[in-house]
Amino acid sequence: MVNVDLGIRLTLRPFYSSRQHLGSFLVTLLIAAMPITMLTGLARASTVFYLLTAVSAVICMSRAGGYQVVLSDWKDYRGLAAALFVSLVVMTIAAMRGSIRIDNEIERALRLSVGTFLILGACLSLIPQWLRQATWGLVITTWFATGYTLWYSLPTFRRPFEVPQHNAVSYGNLLLMMAVLATFSIGWQLTRFRKTEIAFKVLTLAIGLLGFITTQTRGGWLVVPFFIVIGWVLFTGKTSLRKLLVTGLVAILVSGAISATSPMLRQRMQQMVTQTAECLSNPLAISSECGRIQLWHVSWLMFKDNPVFGNGTIQTFGPKLEGYWRQGIVSDFVYSQGFGEPHNDMLFSMASHGLLGLAALLLIYAAPIWLFTRRLRAGVSQPARVAAAMGLALCLGFFVFGLTELMLRSIRTIGFYAMTMAWCLALSDEKFLARQEH
Repeated sequence: MVNVDLGIRLTLRPFYSSRQHLGSFLVTLLIAAMPITMLTGLARASTVFYLLTAVSAVICMSRAGGYQVVLSDWKDYRGLAAALFVSLVVMTIAAMRGSIRIDNEIERALRLSVGTFLILGACLSLIPQWLRQATWGLVITTWFATGYTLWYSLPTFRRPFEVPQHNAVSYGNLLLMMAVLATFSIGWQLTRFRKTEIAFKVLTLAIGLLGFITTQTRGGWLVVPFFIVIGWVLFTGKTSLRKLLVTGLVAILVSGAISATSPMLRQRMQQMVTQTAECLSNPLAISSECGRIQLWHVSWLMFKDNPVFGNGTIQTFGPKLEGYWRQGIVSDFVYSQGFGEPHNDMLFSMASHGLLGLAALLLIYAAPIWLFTRRLRAGVSQPARVAAAMGLALCLGFFVFGLTELMLRSIRTIGFYAMTMAWCLALSDEKFLARQEH
């Protein structure tokens, strides 16, 4: 009987091995394709996300040991699950109140909650070194996206307002994110040509910064010091508070010096200061910065009207703007442009879904940031720390980007955030790495 049982296991082992290889190949390919389709003319990022979640669901259901194994892997992520599923609860409440389009907002919440955990569950059963190869999707995206920004800025190197699927601000922010994540992956050895790989990724960072500067995105520079500090912790392993503060100060000086290299960006920074000062004395001044300030004010007023549940979604923001225009709170310019959002994720969540929406948004960032920060500490294996640094840069970056832009406006971007978070969580999980690699 023992011999028969041993024979069955030996017979099935190649089957499970080939299935694991196939799953690793498909998931890695789809993760790599997601950023490429999101920031190029190829589009179809949502299609890639649907395929990825479908493949992940099949992998989760067909894992050896059944669904109990998946639940066991998820057990360490119960706090994260509770945090991410708050958004689904908030959207369900809004749907019951009739203040949102169910097909749109519920899907956004499902991507963040169910989508994240399906991808995580699948990745936790696959081959780590194969999953790390998805990094090349970030590298390719950085080069292509920079090419797009340069192409659309020609012949005078003006600000490229026409970019694939996004406005210039979101595009610049995401381009910077791709370049930084690709650079942090230097900590992984993905090829036999170690020195060449490092040099190419350093070059990719330089190319990404060129593309980011070309977009003349100002708000994105707020997060650059954070990226520098995360990179410093990753590659030095030093986490003392004093050294972090010194590094942060140096990072601010470095990011300021880099941004000052662009005359166009310096001019836009000066415009921001001048227009903000003008708006303080004339709240209805016609300028980009004053329009933004007016939209922030309107968002606050919408929040005060219904601080618990908010006043609906992006479909109701624009129509409500007319009432504030008639009251003289926003200028003719802002009203005529038909703005449907305030260029700030937190204010938009407050205006749309009140305190419940704000709590859901903050949890989407705070819960994974807490996990990734703990995994970046000293004593954790370097491969896990690399993934933790990438995940921390992702979540913290989206939070800071969201202070000056509606980063979660696009459902494609939400899919990218959920997918990359799950990917980094799996590759920074010490239990998973020990189980699969040893």
